[in-house]
Amino acid sequence: MKISFFILSACVGLVALRLPAEGVFGKAELFDATDLNAMALSIEGNYLYGGAGNHILVFDVSDPLHPRKVGSVEGVGAARQLVVQKGMVYVTAREYGLWIVDATHPEKPRIRSRFDCCELATGVDVAGDVCFCGQRQNGVEFIDVGDPDHPRHIAMRKTAESQSVVYRDGWLYSGEWEAGLVTVFDAHDMSAIRQTGTIDLYGYGDGVWLQGDYLYAARGHNSKHRVVAGGLKTPEMEKVGMPTSGGGMGHGLDIFDVRDPHASKRVGMVDYPPFYARGMDMWTPRTSGNLLVASQTHNGLFAVDISDKANPRVLDRWTSPGAKFPKHPSDCIGSVAIGNGAVYAAVKGKGFFVLPCVGAKVEPRIQGTLPRNASFREPYPADENAWHVWRPHDVGQVRAAAVKGDFVYAACGDAGLYVLEVLPNGGGWRERAKIEGRDNVYDVSIYGNRLYAAEGARGFGVYDISTDMPREIARLPRISDTRAFSFWVTAVDDTRLFCSDRHRWFLYDISAFPTFKPMMNCRGGCPGWDKYLMDRPIGGRYMAFNNAHHGIRWYDVVEGRETFETQKNFTTLLNGLCALDENRALMTKSIGYVLLKPNENDPADGSTWSFTKLPLAGKTRLAPGIPRTDGKLVAFTSRIARHATLYDFTDVEHPVPKGAWTFSGNPDLATFHKGKVIIPCGYEGLLLQR
Repeated sequence: MKISFFILSACVGLVALRLPAEGVFGKAELFDATDLNAMALSIEGNYLYGGAGNHILVFDVSDPLHPRKVGSVEGVGAARQLVVQKGMVYVTAREYGLWIVDATHPEKPRIRSRFDCCELATGVDVAGDVCFCGQRQNGVEFIDVGDPDHPRHIAMRKTAESQSVVYRDGWLYSGEWEAGLVTVFDAHDMSAIRQTGTIDLYGYGDGVWLQGDYLYAARGHNSKHRVVAGGLKTPEMEKVGMPTSGGGMGHGLDIFDVRDPHASKRVGMVDYPPFYARGMDMWTPRTSGNLLVASQTHNGLFAVDISDKANPRVLDRWTSPGAKFPKHPSDCIGSVAIGNGAVYAAVKGKGFFVLPCVGAKVEPRIQGTLPRNASFREPYPADENAWHVWRPHDVGQVRAAAVKGDFVYAACGDAGLYVLEVLPNGGGWRERAKIEGRDNVYDVSIYGNRLYAAEGARGFGVYDISTDMPREIARLPRISDTRAFSFWVTAVDDTRLFCSDRHRWFLYDISAFPTFKPMMNCRGGCPGWDKYLMDRPIGGRYMAFNNAHHGIRWYDVVEGRETFETQKNFTTLLNGLCALDENRALMTKSIGYVLLKPNENDPADGSTWSFTKLPLAGKTRLAPGIPRTDGKLVAFTSRIARHATLYDFTDVEHPVPKGAWTFSGNPDLATFHKGKVIIPCGYEGLLLQR
């Protein structure tokens, strides 16, 4: 669909722009609808690679306007982005991690491996033996892919909110979403990765691309640099409380001269029509000579003339309007690739499209100097004066821990499930066993003599732990028809069990164990590795869920139903809830906390809850994070900020600080053993307070 539209002026307002009679894009044709979750695209030579849901597809585009599917493979989870290097396809799939697909024989692509990323794997690029994965607020993960069957973690570097990455000649650029930045890394040597600076954008950041001496940064959502009366008012903006000044006016393209990566210079910019909607909000630019094509999800597909870098101009816009969002300009265009005389678009809900584009050519990637020392492994030091430290023998990160008596059960991601013993008199750890055959374990929960483990593709395992060695007694292989991975598990008691594939929570009645009887299919939750469900019910039946930035959902676990979601009161990705005692929940926000009654809704007058500021813990005031308690002590941990604080809540109105720590790893939810806090801390290991 071709339309005339308005371009937002760089300075003060809106200026009409009329398109030429003949635009850049020809008539779009759907060429594949194997999986309607089309999202990712990349091109190499005569082959186009697409990611849609759990499918990776390979198309022969030697006849560019008539792509021919020659091969496909299923099972990668939910493809978000992909990049190709010599026929090897590297796929980020959010919570499903990084997948390596061997398509060197295009007719028979095959999955070589899956790697457990630190968080939601989103952005991806590869150079030589190193893969770079952008993972939102947790930053960029560097992964050794020299052995495609056994990828290994190298290091993690924190950024504001990495959504997309691109590498060339020893330098890595990361598009930072809400911060509206590009972060620059010196990535010549994996043993000496360092951030060298940031580049300011005129909107939220995401897709980044390099051509010659120039960096092209796609942007969207709100503009930080304009004050335009009124802005763009939409229901989405009103719900999240966004300011109207500059609202929705960040969509466009920024161009930088990066000949000196230490001192990038802005040379030009162009704006697209204002638009705002949360959800599918990612933006991807690709180049071919003097043409740049950018996918802007629900705002459409744009063709930009970049021959004059100081004055880029929009030449054309294509939209794919759909019935699901009739008020949006377009269906979600997730990604784009440029071929010879053609542009390819991944449109979620429809499939893959080809648009004729005269003069377009495949532009080979030039990566220049490749990263050195891919075999380096970040040491992740721990403060051994503060902690007893245990790490798994295999490569893997400690994601969760559950305690029964003196035994601790550790979920270590790709390293599996371990049993440890806490030694008496402050003696630290003793490793008792690794449970064989459980190679992917992401969460654990205990009630009574049962250990529940979330084990990825194997589903949920249940173990008898009445003796020293866990013994499997039941298994729930899958909790939905569409999701193959199991990530989180929470035992409510010996009759109720919450299981999650990250997209939804499912409540099961296990009173007739080993029978799992479905009780409730809870709505999709906030994305992220942090656990946003309360640990146990209050008032005998109510558990709350932090649907971050939107509301607090309450569930009645006796009747198996959602009671409501608050409309005025919510918290953030950095915060959460726990049961403080039998009749009160503790919720954090910013640097404060509030106590909630069972099933507590917004105040009748529409006001917000009153939060109490936590007293200073340590030398700096740290935003608390997600709480867990032993009934007296409360530990707050934040995977994103990499810190933890500990308070004595004996007097709930006057909590007393007991400790504050920062970590080299990613601390997950705390638990306790005899008044000492235990923190699963990613690659830093499992930490027991001295």
